[in-house]
Amino acid sequence: MRTQPSSARKRLGFAVAALAAGLLLTACGDNHDHSEPPAPAPAPTPTPPPVPVVDSFFAYVSALVASALDTGEPVEIDAVAATTPDNTEPEAVQ
Repeated sequence: MRTQPSSARKRLGFAVAALAAGLLLTACGDNHDHSEPPAPAPAPTPTPPPVPVVDSFFAYVSALVASALDTGEPVEIDAVAATTPDNTEPEAVQ
């Protein structure tokens, strides 16, 4: 046979649960520290436009082709470093 808890125990359990719920709810409150408004964010510094980068290999070969004759001797281009800039558009070939 099971015994029923006494009514005093039920009330004590209910009071403890209500007190715990009250403490949890008061912990979520605001700290009421509104003495000074937050400072405004600084104005963003404008970034300058990127400086156009000249593809040195393309410029060298273009100048060489423009000045070379069809009957001239071949020219070594191994001494010029091939460049592949990632931040510019491809040059137009003429």
